[in-house]
Amino acid sequence: MKKIFQFWCAWLLALGCSAAWAQPPGAVPSASAQQPPLSVLFIATGNVPAGKFRQLAAIAAPYGVAVQVRYLHRIAKNSDGGLWQGHDAVFFDSYLVDEVREHLAPALPHLTQPHMWLYGPQAQASGLPDAVAQRLHPFYVNGGRQNFEGFFATLSAHLRGQPAPAVADPVLYPKAAIYHPKAAQQVFATAQEYFAWKGVNPAAPRGQRPAIVGLALHQQYIASIQTAFIDDLIERIEASGAIALPFYTPMMEPKGFTRLLQDAAGRPLVDVLITTQIMLNAEDRRTEFAALGVPVLQAMPYRRGEPADWEKDPHGVALMDVPFYLAQPEYAGVTDIQVAAATRKSDEQIVAIAPQAQAVVNKAVRLAKLQSTPNADKQVAVMFWNYPPGEKNLSASFLNVPRSLRHVLDGMQAAGYDTTTPQEDALIAQLQHLLAPAYRAGRLQPLLQANLAELLPLADYRAWLTQLPEATQAALHQAWGDPAQSRMVVRRGGQDFFVIPRLQLGKVLILPQPPRSDGQVSKEKAIYHSTTALPSHYYFATYLWTRQRADALIHFGTHGTQEWLPGKERGLSVYDPPLLALGDIPVAYPYIADNIGEATQAKRRGRATIISHQTPPFAPGGLHAALTHMHDLLHQWLAQDEGAVKERIAIDLLAAAQKERVVADLGLTVPQVQADFGGFVRQLHDHLHELAQTAQPQGLHTFGKAPEELHRLGTVLLMLGQPFWDAAAIHAGVPPEDADEALVGPWEQLAQTAPYQLLQRHVVQGEPVDDLPEALQKSLQQARTAYANLGAQGELTGLLAVLDGKYLPTSYGGDPIKNPDAYPTGRNLYGFDPSRVPTQQAWEAGKQAAENLIAEHIQLHGKAPEKLTFSLWSVETMRHFGLLEAQALWLLGVEPVWDAGGRVTGVQLVPREQLGRPRVDVVLSATGLYRDHFPNVMKQLAQAALLASQARDEADNPVARNAQRIAQQLIAQGAAPEVAAQAGATRIFASASGNYGTGLDDAVLASDTWSGKEEGDRKLAQLYLSKMQYAYGPDEKQWGQAGVAGLEGRQGVNLYAEHLKGTQGAVLSRSSNLYGMLTTDDPFQYLGGIALAVRHLDGKAPALYISNLRGAGSGRVEGAAQFLAKELATRQFHPGYIQGLMQEGYAGTLQVLDATNNFWGWTAVAREIVRDDQWQEMVDVYVRDKHKLGLTKWFEQQNPHALAQTMERMLEAARQGYWQADAATVQELKARWQDLSQRFDVRTDNAAFAAMVGASAQPGIGFGMAAPSATPTAAAPQGARALPAPPAAAAPTPKRPEPPAAEPPPAPEPEPQPEPEPPPQAEQDPPPISGVLLQPVTAPDAPDNPPWRHLALGLGLATITAGGAWRQRRKAML
Repeated sequence: MKKIFQFWCAWLLALGCSAAWAQPPGAVPSASAQQPPLSVLFIATGNVPAGKFRQLAAIAAPYGVAVQVRYLHRIAKNSDGGLWQGHDAVFFDSYLVDEVREHLAPALPHLTQPHMWLYGPQAQASGLPDAVAQRLHPFYVNGGRQNFEGFFATLSAHLRGQPAPAVADPVLYPKAAIYHPKAAQQVFATAQEYFAWKGVNPAAPRGQRPAIVGLALHQQYIASIQTAFIDDLIERIEASGAIALPFYTPMMEPKGFTRLLQDAAGRPLVDVLITTQIMLNAEDRRTEFAALGVPVLQAMPYRRGEPADWEKDPHGVALMDVPFYLAQPEYAGVTDIQVAAATRKSDEQIVAIAPQAQAVVNKAVRLAKLQSTPNADKQVAVMFWNYPPGEKNLSASFLNVPRSLRHVLDGMQAAGYDTTTPQEDALIAQLQHLLAPAYRAGRLQPLLQANLAELLPLADYRAWLTQLPEATQAALHQAWGDPAQSRMVVRRGGQDFFVIPRLQLGKVLILPQPPRSDGQVSKEKAIYHSTTALPSHYYFATYLWTRQRADALIHFGTHGTQEWLPGKERGLSVYDPPLLALGDIPVAYPYIADNIGEATQAKRRGRATIISHQTPPFAPGGLHAALTHMHDLLHQWLAQDEGAVKERIAIDLLAAAQKERVVADLGLTVPQVQADFGGFVRQLHDHLHELAQTAQPQGLHTFGKAPEELHRLGTVLLMLGQPFWDAAAIHAGVPPEDADEALVGPWEQLAQTAPYQLLQRHVVQGEPVDDLPEALQKSLQQARTAYANLGAQGELTGLLAVLDGKYLPTSYGGDPIKNPDAYPTGRNLYGFDPSRVPTQQAWEAGKQAAENLIAEHIQLHGKAPEKLTFSLWSVETMRHFGLLEAQALWLLGVEPVWDAGGRVTGVQLVPREQLGRPRVDVVLSATGLYRDHFPNVMKQLAQAALLASQARDEADNPVARNAQRIAQQLIAQGAAPEVAAQAGATRIFASASGNYGTGLDDAVLASDTWSGKEEGDRKLAQLYLSKMQYAYGPDEKQWGQAGVAGLEGRQGVNLYAEHLKGTQGAVLSRSSNLYGMLTTDDPFQYLGGIALAVRHLDGKAPALYISNLRGAGSGRVEGAAQFLAKELATRQFHPGYIQGLMQEGYAGTLQVLDATNNFWGWTAVAREIVRDDQWQEMVDVYVRDKHKLGLTKWFEQQNPHALAQTMERMLEAARQGYWQADAATVQELKARWQDLSQRFDVRTDNAAFAAMVGASAQPGIGFGMAAPSATPTAAAPQGARALPAPPAAAAPTPKRPEPPAAEPPPAPEPEPQPEPEPPPQAEQDPPPISGVLLQPVTAPDAPDNPPWRHLALGLGLATITAGGAWRQRRKAML
């Protein structure tokens, strides 16, 4: 920590001396100029810019001084006194005194020339009179032209033995001041003096004064005449009509900001704050920002070159800058960090990157506008996500979107916003209609007629497009052609318009996030052969319309697609697609608290202020009836004496375990059970206890609403854990030996358990705790705090604060069971400092976890593993602080080195004898999010792999052996030896820089793009390997490259594939009690992708392991098959879990669909961990309603399309041969799907599936699905209901609104065309408004359009399906 801190301080102070000054006015002492020049040597460290010394040389030359500089890293460590020869004086320009002294230890004793260590509170000199040293020191450290003139004049005179020159005293800048370039004195001591000079009264109401934008800078910018960047920002702020308040304070001074920026009453003197400072004291700044209460933005410099270098840099922000320019500011509450400056090579001046600087200022001004605009006048846009893919689906991660929207609308109304709140059913129906054009042709005009869409003139979009750089325009045109070709374009009055579906509720606009694709290429091409990740013209047009219409944007829930668009890894350009879409609109982003990694992505790539919201509440899962019966039988067997009765119980117990699939879930066979029944009973007992005590999510969360008491207390119960359960049971009179049974019982009886009842009495009813044992008193005090924090009361308050343009306090977040401090919610999430990974605690736990992994592999396979592959996720690392990385390091036999502050500064090899076992080769597969967030950790891991690969003297070292094998193969193919050696030592791979995902999420759902397991394996594996082959090896300069240099073209090598060969096991960590194997598509994409690739390469899939870190300590290693089986048992197959989803209404149906999609994903890529009986259970539970929960009625009332899509996935698993389903089950599923299709107008875009069930496929782009075919809009078919208009807030809607009747299959057309003009508005009668009710669909009459047009369009549709990113889905989670 100390060295890093010193490094940054040195860089900042060196910054003060790197500007280009003009020649001094007046005459220069001629005597010095005419004598031989004096040689002055400066020793500097790498943080000091070289340009500084060019400027010093120019200033020093007229005084007869020649400046020379040597950088420490270019000086040999064994240098002797010859280093100083020929120099008249030496100055050390670095705060890193210890590092310099250590490096130059052999040479320093020979330094006899006058010398000084320049930086520090006092002069440290030798060979210089004290008076001279005390004179030189302030000249140098304060900087500026006049001071440097004095420095060299004084130094030259002294070295030449001349009298001290008559130079002005050093200019000493105040510790803190206000700056303005147009002020005569440049700085003001107080803000009051500055405002008086500007003629502004900061205390005046906002309507009577301009916005005031604070601008924090470093004093050294001024002292070194390096204010070009600052002056540029000031000019831009003032050009916007706002008042700039530029100021500086000492970086490490507590309350430095508030002292300058608050008036006597503690009110802020600024409305918004932009900081250009590095963040070295985040804790103090966090306190100050909260006290000021205004939003804080950051304009940071790019420190690796000039603007053109940054534009070409795919990383955007160097890995060494991440802690102090990203992680620490985010902790303090900075919400929008942009690279806005770079160093001009010609004069080393820090200059603005104009579009970036303007973006920062624009955002500041728009935030200030939110503060001054009355709520009743604000226009707010809300975007929701069409997920899971499907024309009726809208959801967010564990958030009930419709109910959350209603609660937010209610809250906005109460806060004075102009809006209304529809009934839930009506709101769902309206929002589903907004999705229709993405899935079905002919839906644009009905939306416009029903006032569910607006028009954006294509000319407006073109005008915006022409303002972009030519390269950006060219890329968009190459990817998507002319914008007029979009199927979302209609023609009116001879002009083209984009149609923007939206629901307008007063001044609140709700709209779907647009699809990334515009449906112009086939699924096959989009998934397997796409060369662009750019979103379509329509995507940008929708965001353009939103920016024009709204003062603020709410991205509603975790998550969407905008932040996953391609671009730099960090420090994006405003012309990168994520920021190009957003522009400068303020963004509020409600985000689940247990997903810090992706929240960080939304913050950095979405310019968003995060408002954390709760996860669903939890409760111990308990046992359903069959498992309760099994548990009872188990205890009967244990209590029964030997004999016939015990044998009968054993037979019944085994039969029950078989029927409920528990024997298979435990990874056992019946003969194994029979051979050791006592061992099986012990294993079964532990298994049932684990199932009963597992944290089970209870439905979903509604934003801003507290859970019901049962679930709220259930969550608290799990936070307190086993010690409280046992103590509560014993306190209630349960014998200590039976205390562990306290929560092992029927799931419906949680409220009757002793731990729950104790909580209810003392937390809810408020009974005193004084008479309880001390341990219970302490637990109950914690419980009261946790219960209060579960109220979710801060969520709506936080969202409204962001919409008011205010600062939002920060919070870490995480799994609330493991980290109760993640609550209360409604705060701005920040990520973990990557420079601390792994923490020392995670290191110790990770070492043990690595040994456990080796032991588990030996138990299963009879010998220790030689090669393992790990899947690294950002969201996981932010939960476990590097425990998985510690596992990988310890397997390699390498350990981290920390500084005194706990930051990892390097790695070192553990000697073989100390390690006590052979090293294990480790391949590391990182997600795109991990690559972006933890580049410094990747650097340490890459170095660790290199060190292990170089330990060639160990005969049993597979790391070295594999590195040599690959290097030799590459040399044989023509690679240069040094290139081959680097490739052999590389162990980290990820997706291409600025891109995310494996492609498997889309591909597995497009199961009509392959036929059978063999082709599926090949196509999916090749897709995965092509997406994840980008190497991050020992040489950081080569990061992100695919293949091997010199072997491009036909000899191109997939280095990732070469390293994956021979993988014996693959590991993924699961550290969240909420996120499991089926909650998102990422586990099967990444861990399953590894299995898929290795099976493709080696003919056999590796063992898959889960490092289960949900508990304390190092956790335990489990087989992925067993981990998945337990998740199914406690969630998807558990009646209590399902009932929780049913209580969520419509939103619950999508959870069933999403889990089924992800279960299919596992089946497609890692079928070894999925069983046929589990697919059968899916059918029995959800289609046949095994538990008699009323699921059929629930699905059909709430969302029959979700059930149809769920059954489609089941049938696809059977059709493709992955599930060996019996014929009767397949026939039943087909009949049920056909019935739903006929009664509820369900369609599919899968032609092979359609043929299987006797239906016709309907292509559609989807807001996350396949692209729809384009047809001219026909009149609504006769018999179809018109689309409903936005409902009135007070109008009750007792029944689910009904969709329009089905349109006929679209007619052919040669190519997509804009929709035709409707009749003049005056000639159109408004459609009847009655809602849309789900009912049987009658065959419609033919539309009014000419038959030839339909024929032509149908022919065109034969070649048009999904395009680009054909489903709007996240490209990488973590």
